[in-house]
Amino acid sequence: MVARDDSVIRGSLIACLIFLVLSLCLNFFLWRHGNTVATQEKNMGDRLRSVQEEVTNLTTQADRMKAMLGVGSFTQAQIDEMKENVSDDADMEQIEKDYSVAMSYFPAETEASERNYPKLPGYLASTIRKRNGEVTSSRTEEKKIKNKATADVAIAQKQQKLAETERDNANKERVKLSDQFDEDRDRMIKEKEDTKDKLVKKVKEYNSFRQQAVNETNKLTQKASQLQGTIDTQKFQLNELRSDQFETTQGEVRYVARGGNITTINLGSADALRPGITFGIIDADETRLKDAKVKATIQVTQIQGPHLAQARVVAFPEIRNPIIPGDKIFSPFWAPGRVIKIALAGDIDIDGDGRPDNEALKGQIRAAGATVAAEVTPAGSVSGKLDATIRFMVVGDDPELGNGTGGDDDNNVAAIAAMGRIRAKASELGLTVIPAWKLQSYLRTLNDTLTTPLGSATRGSDFPPDQYSSGNRLPNTGAELYNAPAKRIQNGNKVLSP
Repeated sequence: MVARDDSVIRGSLIACLIFLVLSLCLNFFLWRHGNTVATQEKNMGDRLRSVQEEVTNLTTQADRMKAMLGVGSFTQAQIDEMKENVSDDADMEQIEKDYSVAMSYFPAETEASERNYPKLPGYLASTIRKRNGEVTSSRTEEKKIKNKATADVAIAQKQQKLAETERDNANKERVKLSDQFDEDRDRMIKEKEDTKDKLVKKVKEYNSFRQQAVNETNKLTQKASQLQGTIDTQKFQLNELRSDQFETTQGEVRYVARGGNITTINLGSADALRPGITFGIIDADETRLKDAKVKATIQVTQIQGPHLAQARVVAFPEIRNPIIPGDKIFSPFWAPGRVIKIALAGDIDIDGDGRPDNEALKGQIRAAGATVAAEVTPAGSVSGKLDATIRFMVVGDDPELGNGTGGDDDNNVAAIAAMGRIRAKASELGLTVIPAWKLQSYLRTLNDTLTTPLGSATRGSDFPPDQYSSGNRLPNTGAELYNAPAKRIQNGNKVLSP
């Protein structure tokens, strides 16, 4: 019984061993089969990827071939890239390079989408037809040129024959002219000798004439110097006479009205007179205007005719010397149709304060209607233009000597010398030189002392009895008291008379 159990156990162990060996063998075969299958599967995957890449490459090549055949299009950059493209497929690489070369036949303005093989033959055919037409036209033109050349050759041959004929004639003429030239040359040589003899003779005559002309010139120069001296002397004398007698009156008083407040003068529109012009009245008995005293001043208020105007008295005369018809009138600031020019020389003191009043004087001159054309400083420098068109030169008083230091006296001496030179130049130009007080007497015009107040400010002295005026100066046979010169003292707005 025990033996049977051992055999069973041994049998079971054997069976288990056999089963284990069989399992190991089976597992080994199964592992080997799985490994083989995995390797085959991996190889199949690699082949599949290779086939897919090949399919993709073939698809790309197919698309590019379609674009080359007109199905699709390339960009210009892709076409240019084909020239330098390197591919594993040598055939495709060559095809692309050939395509890029073929597409270069199209003109540059052709769009990239229009460049393909189907359109290339049409373009080439049209280009060939165009070139054929150009060749035909060129051949026609060539034929015309040949025909023209043939005609030109014929004309040239004809011209050549004509030129040869003219050449023969020219040779004959040349021989004739050569003979004539020899004759003329001989004649000219003879004339040259004759001319040379004449030239020597003329030179001698010219030298003699030149010496005579030099002598005559010296005589004329001496005579001109003498005449110039005479002219300078006469000019100086003329300037002296003219400077004394240059000023003349411009008109006269025709009528006196309203107690001597209103006058009429013999100047009007024909004399280019205008309202506002101020004249000084000078006694008709004065014979020298330069030294005459202005006894009254009138201002034109109305133009009444060609030679008639009304004026009001703005500066009244003395009682003993009233305005009468026939008195002369004169204004240094008015001339018919032109502006009067005046020059100022040196420092001019018009109010006696020792300081120059040139600027104030210029303002008064401009207000009177004239203009200051030139100014001369005490040192003698001139600003403006000093010429003969200036009517007056107004000069100030010369500085006094011996009242200051040595430096001041030197300056005063220099100023006096400069003013002397300016006066001489003014005399040479024919200008009338007048002192400042003379100009001031002409500048008197209407001011507040001549204004008559009204209302509560009325003054009895503003309304004196009307003076009797018969139009002529009559001798006064009254008492000695009335023969005494009337004295008028002006004090503010009051006028006092003895």
